[in-house]
Amino acid sequence: MRMQHTSLYESIHAQVITTATSKSHVVPPCTQVGSVAVESPCTPKDRKWILIATILGSSLAFMDGSVVNIALPTLQAKFQATAGGIQWVVQSYALFSAALLLLGGAIGDRYGRRRIFLSGIAVFALASATCAVSVSLGQLIASRALQGIGAAMLIPQGLSILSASFPSEQRGRAIGTWSAWTSVFIALGPVAGGWLVQVWSWRLIFLLNLPVALLVILLAPRIPESHAVSDGGSTLPLDRLGATLATSSFAAIIYALSFAQQLGWRNPQVAWPLIIGVGLLAAFLRSQQKRRNAMMPLSLFRIQRFFAANLLTFLLYGALGGALYVIPFYLIQVRHYAPAMAGAVFLPLIALMFFFSARVGALIPKVGERLLLSVGAILSGAGFAAFTLLDGVHGYFLSILPGVLLLGAGMTLAVAPLTNAVMSSVPENEMGVASAVNNALSRLAGLVAVSLLSLVLAHGFSTSLGTQIHRSSLPAEAREQMIANQGRLHDIPIPAGLTQQQGTEAALLLDQAFLSGFRLVMLTCAIGAWLGAVAVFVLLRKSASTKLPG
Repeated sequence: MRMQHTSLYESIHAQVITTATSKSHVVPPCTQVGSVAVESPCTPKDRKWILIATILGSSLAFMDGSVVNIALPTLQAKFQATAGGIQWVVQSYALFSAALLLLGGAIGDRYGRRRIFLSGIAVFALASATCAVSVSLGQLIASRALQGIGAAMLIPQGLSILSASFPSEQRGRAIGTWSAWTSVFIALGPVAGGWLVQVWSWRLIFLLNLPVALLVILLAPRIPESHAVSDGGSTLPLDRLGATLATSSFAAIIYALSFAQQLGWRNPQVAWPLIIGVGLLAAFLRSQQKRRNAMMPLSLFRIQRFFAANLLTFLLYGALGGALYVIPFYLIQVRHYAPAMAGAVFLPLIALMFFFSARVGALIPKVGERLLLSVGAILSGAGFAAFTLLDGVHGYFLSILPGVLLLGAGMTLAVAPLTNAVMSSVPENEMGVASAVNNALSRLAGLVAVSLLSLVLAHGFSTSLGTQIHRSSLPAEAREQMIANQGRLHDIPIPAGLTQQQGTEAALLLDQAFLSGFRLVMLTCAIGAWLGAVAVFVLLRKSASTKLPG
């Protein structure tokens, strides 16, 4: 099965977060802060190159998920992997990038944003090279995990560097330019990646990262070093305990969810990691209650607008991440789209957001966040629901495009109000940590959704396949062989020795079984989005200052 998403949904969420600084004060533009503050003014020319460097660096991490998603069917066939195994090509990257994201922002604030940004670029480039030369699925998964570590280092620094490099009157335009161009690169990524997979080799989608990383490193001398300083003029120590507990808890939980479909919930390899992961997660949340340097201060969630916005983030971006994980499988394996064509399917969604998100933002004072967020989530759910109507017969414009446009319209309506709700619901000195928490939640939502919806897809597939195959005219031996390989989902090999008619029947059974699981996933995503709509409609009735009890 294939993972998320991850990156198209990351590109959408990139437009939601307009700043990624810490809760400490940000130093003035182009100031280098050490034991003594040294002024280093940026020239307009410097700022142009700084903007280019941050766009390219951020696009590396954001684009990689969407590019790899397109290659997953090819990788599954290449390594003859099960659905659970191929899932970890995406999960390993998303797990480390999500779990270490808050820590990445914290070490950038403490040790220097340019330093950590460039270190992340270097780690990402090295991991991309090892991905490209992988000879086994295990090696590829390990390399993807290393990529995730690099992404967690560089992602939080991009907008922080822009905030430190541009004066306040230019900062909004710079961040808007960053958001627009990263979205363009991310949208083009699957198209380019699909073409490379189709014409050359899947290895080139990883080698493509190397020249971009080199260009960012060459621009490094123009990037000013910056740190964040606290109210007392010093930085708080890193929350090492929180980082350890967060990373280990999510690793254990995602591991258990990923193998549950193959081994069953009662298998010790699933049950014990799940129990341990939940225990570690509880310990992480407890550790965040009173720690002065907490990575995720729980007090923020008592602010009703912040709570509502993050609940919608989790539900809506979780649904989006899960949907973008399974849709390429449907397009390539069932509809037989070429990888490049499958990568271009969501270009209309990105175009809608690129051209209309800013206009929706201007409506917030007139219409209000509550209405825009509710309608946006409802339309997004309608887009997911439209995918449940796919029949594998009608063409793109009659079957797939309506769902893409509905989803694009919904996300376009939700993005700007969600930004406003998150960032304006907390005091100014906590806007940075609010931004980081919301960004991390969006990634974790996609990570968890992919694991859970993988189970939904596998259940729908195996139930449909089992029902249909016993009614088929296939020989008993062929039936048993297909059932035994059902963990590979649609990638089950057609048994040898069948007649042409029987082979066609077996292929049709796989298409219908996958379509059943796919529809169940899309319905689940729609329900998640609609629950988000209900949540914000109810919770945003009160004023911005209202807090949850407790």
